[in-house]
Amino acid sequence: MAKKFRGPEIIKQIDEALDKGMARFVILTQGKLSKNSPVDTGRMASSWFIGQGVPNRETPAPQGTPSTYKNGVKVKQGETGSISTTKPSQKITMESDVYISSNLDYSERVCFDPKYSKGGRGGEGWFTKITNNLDKDAEKAFSFFLKKVK
Repeated sequence: MAKKFRGPEIIKQIDEALDKGMARFVILTQGKLSKNSPVDTGRMASSWFIGQGVPNRETPAPQGTPSTYKNGVKVKQGETGSISTTKPSQKITMESDVYISSNLDYSERVCFDPKYSKGGRGGEGWFTKITNNLDKDAEKAFSFFLKKVK
């Protein structure tokens, strides 16, 4: 007896797995960038924003100014220990262009010049290490969900 063709069902499962894998990859990458950014005041570590369709142009507020709400409570950015990441406003899918960016005027310098990273939490070359491993991180994120397709 022939098995029933399940093509549309399998394709739907694969699409869902790819969307979940993409979301996991993007959010984990944002977290790695935040976790490994050098911390003086926490502003740089809190400056990694996810943009969908276009890069997010937000910047965290300077030290001592109210910037965001976390669990309904106003949080001041820039104070050591007040590092936070912002969740994407829309569902992340494979079809959307997704950007992770930091719009602080000194971000590029801190990412690529060890002199400015001040021996940060990620060590020298922290940004390059993260970007050099993006392919492996993507493979892990997508494989996790694709293994569940039956």
